[in-house]
This record gives sequence, C-alpha cells and structure tokens, in this order.
Amino acid sequence: MYSKKARCTVLIFSFALLLVTALWGQGDGAASLAREDDYPFRPDHERLSLHEKSSYTKFQEREGIPVYTGFTADVYKVELKPWKRQGPGILGAYIDLDGAGSLVNAFCLEIPPGGETKATRHLFEEQVLILRGTGETHIWQSDPAKKIVVPWREGTLFSPPLNTWYQHFNKGPDSVRMVAVTDLPLKIDLFRNVDFIFDTNFDFTDRYSGQANYFDPENSRDYAPMARSHSLSIVNLVRDAWTWRLFHAGQGYGDIDRHFVLSDNTMTGHIEQFPVGTYERAHRHGPSSTIVLLSGTGYSLMWPTSLGLTPWEDGNDDQIKRVDWKKGIMVIPPIQWFHQHFNNGSEPARFIKLGGSPGNELYPMTTQVLEGGVRLTILFRNEDFYVRDLFEKELAKHGDKIQMPPREELIDMERKSGDGPLTVP
Repeated sequence: MYSKKARCTVLIFSFALLLVTALWGQGDGAASLAREDDYPFRPDHERLSLHEKSSYTKFQEREGIPVYTGFTADVYKVELKPWKRQGPGILGAYIDLDGAGSLVNAFCLEIPPGGETKATRHLFEEQVLILRGTGETHIWQSDPAKKIVVPWREGTLFSPPLNTWYQHFNKGPDSVRMVAVTDLPLKIDLFRNVDFIFDTNFDFTDRYSGQANYFDPENSRDYAPMARSHSLSIVNLVRDAWTWRLFHAGQGYGDIDRHFVLSDNTMTGHIEQFPVGTYERAHRHGPSSTIVLLSGTGYSLMWPTSLGLTPWEDGNDDQIKRVDWKKGIMVIPPIQWFHQHFNNGSEPARFIKLGGSPGNELYPMTTQVLEGGVRLTILFRNEDFYVRDLFEKELAKHGDKIQMPPREELIDMERKSGDGPLTVP
C-alpha cells in the first residue's frame, strides 16, 4: 500500500506528463500547419495533367501505321499501311499483343518488287523472319564501303547486329513480307529520346566487327540437349526455319526443338515441333514469348495462374482461353499464365518463338523480376483429366487417335526422367 505522499507524487507526475504531451502535440500541429501554408503546392488540375502516355506509345502514334492489339494476330493477313520512316512504297503495321508485357513488340513489313527500305540503325535488338519473297540485306558499321550482303528467302531468320546500319532489298518478282520482334518498347521507355535510339554513332564491335563470314550458318556453335537444358545453337542466320533440324525437347511426348542466340543478342528464341496426335505439358513463365505458327494445325489452351492446376475440375472452364492454330497465327501467353499446345492435325506442327524476357545462356540477367514469378511445369500426374479427354475428342472429329501412351505410363516415364524433360523410350 502506497503512502499518501507517494500517491500525490504519482498524480502530480502523471498530470505533468499529460500536459507536456498535449503542448507538444499542439506545437507540432502548429508547426505542420505553418509548413503547409508556406509550401507552394501546384493546382490539382495541373497535377492531373502530369499523367503522360509512355514514350513508346507516343513514338508509335507518330509512326502513322496500324497497331494491332488483343490476344492473337495473323502475320500474313494484318492490313499494312504506308510506312514513311521505312521509305517510299514500304508498308507496315505494329503488333502489340496482350502477352508482350511491353517488353517486346512485333511488326510486319512489306517491300514491293524492286523496292528497298531506307538505311537505318538503332539501339534495340531485332529478330527478323522472312515470311514471303526473296532478297538481301546490306549491313555495315561506320564505313559504308565495308558492307556485307546477307541473302535471304522465305524462312530465313537473322538479326542485324546492334546499332549496325542495314537496308533491305527485294530482289524477287513478288512482294516481300517479313515479321520482326524487337525490344524497342523497353529501350525507348528507358531513354525517352528517339534521336538517341536511332542516331547514336557507336559501333558495338564486341558483337560485330565487319567479319565477312559473320552470317554463314556453317559457323554455328551447336550444343546437344542435356538433362535440364534444350539443344542450343549460337548462330547468326538460319537458312530456313521451316526445315531447320530440331532435337529432343522433352516438354511433351516426342516433341523436338532447338534454341538459338542470334548476333550476340540478349533476346533469345527457339523453334519447336510436335508429332501428330501429341501434346506438351502445361507450363508458365515470364512475358513476351512471341509464337508464330509455321506449319500444321492444333490449338493452345491458356489460363491465369490464379485458376490453379486443374481449372476444369474446379469449374473455371469459362475462363480458359483457346487459340486455334494455322500458319501465320501469332500468340503470346500472358505473363505467368499456364499454356499448353496440342497437335490435332495430320502432319507435324511447328512454331517459332521469338523475343521473350531478356537473358540467355551467354548473357543472363541479374534481375529475375521480369519473369513475374517462378517457371513451373504441370506434370502429367497433376494434370486436369479434362485436358486429355478434350484432346481425344478433337482428334476423333477427324477420325484420328491419340499417339501417346496411357496416362499411367506417362507418369512412370516422368518419374524415371526425374520430373524434368521427358525421355521417350
């Protein structure tokens, strides 16, 4: 029990503490109010006007050619318009699909018979696939007298080295159409200066220094597939994406592929092919993997990660996206969406994947944030039963049957391969 004197001391101390706290709060409030009154805040309407469009969007608007958005596009059928920056008679269109994540873009370009583009150079990487026609591209660095000539035809894949001058020429009787994937959106949004992107006088001789045989495919450095890695070619030109030899992939049953690094780029890509009556396991990864169907028929199923591994079983089938294949269809799986590819046709189905998140075996990225999450494959043992049932029904429409072992055998093969790339006996 405290004494009367002690209780009085505690009361006096408590009252003093409350008084000091109150005075402190008033003083702080007064000081805050004084600071706000003295600070010259700009008007609200001016603040709202600061919400600008991105540098890439503004650049694209000035280009004056169509911009196609959405989930898919047909690179053979998108309508093209005159592209002044590329030169007289040149037609073009941009393709910015939803899944690109604004890391990459694509464009289609058409050159009339006897036509040529203006010479250009730029600080973004560009992968070019010839869809139709024959011609050549002249490439040089600072000295235009030291040009090399790169001949091409339908199916040729190449990449002008970073910031080299280059110019395309149509040497055939018909119009040339090409599709390209670039990392322009990221570069122009970072630097916000078109002149810097297109008119910087610097030669990246560590990537290219004028070698006459630089685009000779025979100089390719080729690596066989490994337990956890696909086959890889470090090459500067692929003569024909439609016939390029592919090797064991293991993402599905009997699928084959070949990855490539072009012109010392950070962007990568691969060509993949599925046997008749087969499909690959669903998987997810980062944005901007731009797929163009080269041959065959089939379809892709895609769904957001939030729907889990078994969206049909869980009653979310209305949220599944389906894209039917035919030659020229471009599709980009959105960032970290599960996607799965099926060949329901009568011939092998082949596609090329261009672009993707920057980074490859030669030049990995330190940051992992661009992937938007962890890469993941849905193993056969975890696959929604609806997936195979639907595929068998699709095949039956044409009188065909699945060319894959029963689910139990696939699961056993999967376990024997360590849940990595599937090894087919």
